[in-house]
Amino acid sequence: MKTFVLKISTFVCVILLLLTATMWTSCKKDKVTHGKVTAVTEAHVPVGGATVHLAAPSANGQLSYTGTTDGTGLASFDVPLPGIWDVTITKDTLTGTGVLRLDEPGKSDAITVILR
Repeated sequence: MKTFVLKISTFVCVILLLLTATMWTSCKKDKVTHGKVTAVTEAHVPVGGATVHLAAPSANGQLSYTGTTDGTGLASFDVPLPGIWDVTITKDTLTGTGVLRLDEPGKSDAITVILR
């Protein structure tokens, strides 16, 4: 009888440990959305050093983020709130616009904008 109780209690402890570990890891979800914006010319040449502006209306007013493209024409954004963002890119006399959908936490999306 003692060995039966020992086996049952061991089994219950293992199950409790597994449940605790599962619940512990499931609480740490990525709540940030990740967006990548690439700026290119009409000839599809990357535009480095361009200013990228993201804007979206929210319950607290207009939210906006600004970044600069690197040498490959890429600007990355980690946005704490999901949303649909209006993208405006400028470099000297060139401008371009687009829409970036970052509507699910933990997900990422990318857009390529042609500057004219």
